[in-house]
Amino acid sequence: MPNCTKCGTWNPDDKRVCWRCQTPLPKPAPQKQRRSSVLWGLPIWAWVVLAFMLAFSVLVQCGGLQNLAR
Repeated sequence: MPNCTKCGTWNPDDKRVCWRCQTPLPKPAPQKQRRSSVLWGLPIWAWVVLAFMLAFSVLVQCGGLQNLAR
């Protein structure tokens, strides 16, 4: 919280008026919310890694990698 605009006194974040001169303090600017990069509790990069691991294991079990090498 910034200092009081009238007397310059520092005030804690939870105060709405200056404790010394009772001047209303400016409201803090609302912070922008970041877009969430989490999907069902995991970060997006973890889902990408899991998808690649699943695709690789399916290719190995089905013999798909041997067919690609020919």
